[in-house]
Amino acid sequence: MYVRFITPWWRLPRGTDCGLFGPAYACARDAEVPAVLRAALWTEIEWFEQNLPVPSRFWVKSRGRWLPDGICWFVDDACEMIARAFALAALIGEAGVPTRKVATRRPGTILYRDPWQIVAKPEAATPTTWH
Repeated sequence: MYVRFITPWWRLPRGTDCGLFGPAYACARDAEVPAVLRAALWTEIEWFEQNLPVPSRFWVKSRGRWLPDGICWFVDDACEMIARAFALAALIGEAGVPTRKVATRRPGTILYRDPWQIVAKPEAATPTTWH
């Protein structure tokens, strides 16, 4: 099983809802967000920066063009990562951006893998949007 947190307010290319990190960085930099909440966001962001590798592959060749179609999923036994992701999702929610956890056994074609996450090009049945 693979787990992903999405937000409907942030859209990636080709219609996929964004994960946690783009909104987390945006909220942590937003002067409208209370300082204590921004500080808590930075604490979680910095933990992920130190403990979760940045995947080396997101791009997929399709019809002769390279497209950034890969999306990240936590592997279900990455318990600490997922627990911290729940915390980050709660903080983003406090900043006014709703998040939702989705899970699948069929993330699509796997482009990258490490012990905590995969990047996959989604299939038609892969949950990539809020609804």
